[in-house]
Amino acid sequence: MKTFHLTIASLDKNVFDGFVTRVTAPGSEGEMTVLADHVPLISRLASGTITCADEAGIHTFEVAHGVLEVTKNGTTILL
Repeated sequence: MKTFHLTIASLDKNVFDGFVTRVTAPGSEGEMTVLADHVPLISRLASGTITCADEAGIHTFEVAHGVLEVTKNGTTILL
């Protein structure tokens, strides 16, 4: 499966930085899943769980709010 770069960061630390096959996040309008080659978008995040998958397995992160941006170079989530 194709991978893409994902960065999850808060003001004081880098929470996750690596290549993943998918990321699922609680968007303000509902849950969304991003795969490689996703169309560019920006979305506010609601409280919930971010889940991403890489070669090491599944990673989960609890969030209260944030912003998700998908570009041609990867996906960034700011908490």
